[in-house]
Amino acid sequence: MIFALVLFLVGLGACGTILLKVGAERVVYSDGIAILVATALKNPHLVIGFILQMIPLVSWVVLLKYMPLTKLQPMIALTYVVTPVLAVIFLGEHIGPLRMAGIGLIVAGVLLVSAS
Repeated sequence: MIFALVLFLVGLGACGTILLKVGAERVVYSDGIAILVATALKNPHLVIGFILQMIPLVSWVVLLKYMPLTKLQPMIALTYVVTPVLAVIFLGEHIGPLRMAGIGLIVAGVLLVSAS
C-alpha cells in the first residue's frame, strides 16, 4: 500500500517537473525580476507544476513517520526514472544509451533497497 502511494507521488512529482519545463520556456527572463515573477505567476504550467511538486514534498513528511528514511529516500529516486520517460513522451526529448544505462542502475538500486 505504501509503495503504491510512493509510486503515485513520484508520478505527480514527475508530471510537475514536465509542466515546469513547459512553463519555463514561456517565462520572460530578459526584462528584469518583476516581469519574470509576473509572467511566472500568470503561467498555468508553472503554477500547476509547482503544486504537483509540492504535493509529494508534503506527503514525504507524512511518509517519513511510517517508513525508515533509508528505504523511502531511494524509492523517491524513481523520479529519475519516470521523469525522463515523460520527457520523451511529452517533450520529444531523446535518451541515449548511456543515460538509459544510468536509469537502469537506478531501477536496480531501488529494487534492491525495497527488497531489504
